[in-house]
Amino acid sequence: MITITPTGLNVSVNGPVVYLDNWAIIEFAKKDPVRRQRFIHALHSGVDLLFSATNAAELSGPQGWSAQAVRDFLDQIGPHWFPARLDATEVVRQELKGVMAPFVDRDFFESLISYQVRRQASDVRNVIPISRDLLCLTAVLDWVGPQRDSISKTSAEFDDLIKKKMTDVHGLRKRDPASFEQKFPAIAFDPVRPASFVYHNMLRVMAIEPNSLKKGDGMDFCHAVVSFAFSTFAAIDTHWKRRLAHLPPNRLARVYSHADLDRMITDMEVWLEHVGH
Repeated sequence: MITITPTGLNVSVNGPVVYLDNWAIIEFAKKDPVRRQRFIHALHSGVDLLFSATNAAELSGPQGWSAQAVRDFLDQIGPHWFPARLDATEVVRQELKGVMAPFVDRDFFESLISYQVRRQASDVRNVIPISRDLLCLTAVLDWVGPQRDSISKTSAEFDDLIKKKMTDVHGLRKRDPASFEQKFPAIAFDPVRPASFVYHNMLRVMAIEPNSLKKGDGMDFCHAVVSFAFSTFAAIDTHWKRRLAHLPPNRLARVYSHADLDRMITDMEVWLEHVGH
């Protein structure tokens, strides 16, 4: 959650976290107002949304009524979100260094606030009162929109990076299965290093799958790693949910696909009622 303090703005993650793939954001924005209000109420009751610049870049594309519905939904979220770093390789690197909350992208947050301050400067002194308007997710869409091409380029680079890693591991398994198991074994769950656990084992799962790569999988891989490692609840595509189910036993996020959104909200409400008190 982003909070206003006497010294300025602060990002903190103290309770349960929910991640929504963009298809889920659009579902909440455009369909079933009762379900949408239940979700918003859960956020305002203590759940935080994991949201990245990549989410914003993809959502800034639609126009017309669809775009307005998404903006209205994001406005309802208010400050109950935090900026997520979805470069999974960097998250793992920070995690191995012992950085607390390696998935929180403070550079993203600081750049957003700078953008908001510049945009809202209204007098010659450039004195901007700190308000909730600085924290709204629709501002993230406005800020990220002009950067969509750059973010798409980054997504393509992720694709290349992950494809190379998977090609190398897949080639090793094909040439010498015994050596593959020796050099790239499944690793057990470590609650101190959840991103490392998901990253390594997910690469292994995908490397075993024949011809499993497609355009955009690099960024989707990063979303799956970070959301599964650091969320309590995560709405993601069915094929990524299936891959995550093949990981070794763990105590990470509950994962939901298209048909599971109502159950996800119920689980959030149950968590807030029983675990949150």
